[in-house]
Amino acid sequence: QHYYITNNLSTDMFAVQRFTRAARQFTRDFNPHGRREHVPRSFVGPFMRPIIAMGAATVGCWCMWYYTKSARAKEALERPDARFVLYQYSNCPFCSKVRAYLHSCGEEFQIVEVNPVTKKETKAISDYKKVPLLVADGIQLKESTLITSILHTHFTQGTPISEVIEWYPAVSQGIEDTNKVHIKSTEKEELVTVTDKIYGVYCNLYTAWHSYKKGKEEITYPNKYRVMGYDEDAHDLMLNEAKWRRWIDTHFVHLISPNVYRTWKEALTAFDYFTTNGNFSDFEKSYIRYVGAGAMYMIGKRLRKRHNLDRDVRIELYSGLNNWLRSMKGKKFQGGDQPNLADIEMYGMCSAFYGMPCWEDAIQNTKIEKWYNRMERHLQKKSAIGLTSANPTLQAVPTQNDTMSA
Repeated sequence: QHYYITNNLSTDMFAVQRFTRAARQFTRDFNPHGRREHVPRSFVGPFMRPIIAMGAATVGCWCMWYYTKSARAKEALERPDARFVLYQYSNCPFCSKVRAYLHSCGEEFQIVEVNPVTKKETKAISDYKKVPLLVADGIQLKESTLITSILHTHFTQGTPISEVIEWYPAVSQGIEDTNKVHIKSTEKEELVTVTDKIYGVYCNLYTAWHSYKKGKEEITYPNKYRVMGYDEDAHDLMLNEAKWRRWIDTHFVHLISPNVYRTWKEALTAFDYFTTNGNFSDFEKSYIRYVGAGAMYMIGKRLRKRHNLDRDVRIELYSGLNNWLRSMKGKKFQGGDQPNLADIEMYGMCSAFYGMPCWEDAIQNTKIEKWYNRMERHLQKKSAIGLTSANPTLQAVPTQNDTMSA
């Protein structure tokens, strides 16, 4: 049969049918033990219906479980004991910034650790694909700097969050396309030929593709570094606070990932928190640890080149921390005797890589540890749930006597 098929497949008009019959007969009669025995064609028939029924039941049960889980996630936002729900990655600098501010407010808040691969926790409540995502009084807030400004205005002025949001309007800033192709339209629609219509569709497609290549529409919040309700006497302090908050977002944050994920070993260390944090299975923990570490290792290399950082990224980190310390001019905090929003956000950024190799190198080559310990003690007194419960990577906060003796 094999010889017949291989020599006549291309010439015989009935070769396809013969090949099908031969393959069916060969599959039916072949036995791996070397014996040829007839297998009834209806052998699989009695088992097909139970298999299909079991598969359908399994899929149905999974769909009901997933729907119930999504419904419970939505209902959790309406509970009175969950006024603030923060969806986060524990070691994300932007999430740490929002978490640090919530600690400083003294408000209780619920933390939901998001799976960085599937993001199933946020998909259940929102189409927004990034973190942090804060649900405050049932309202979803995004962008870390915008969240802290809205919350600070809310707590200082006593204005409801739904009204404060209106003070921070979104502005669309798309990149203008100067190479668009336009087609002249006639006064009478019936005079437009079919060729003109086809050419018009081509022009629209070309414009859409060219606009996509030039740049997508970007939404910004011009007021996100301002806190509403400042007194006129504190205008200079507000400008200085906004200046350093902007510096944190535009400069210092770009130094974190290249240092945290500098080597493959350091990248794995950064993802170790998934083994103790988050409601993930053992397979998900291992998968996220290795896949996430590999992805962030490559991203760290790209960020170093994009922001023109030195090949020794540790030097850039030391320079950024020393620049921050010099700006305080001998004061305890950036805000003077008490921390301001710049201090809180800078603490959040540093807490994202606290305890990692880059942090150990930073405290040996800079004096950032004293300021960090002062901020940690301040937030420990203000926090309603405790710092270590929000971020398992944090160690025990040193006491004042230990710090003075050091």
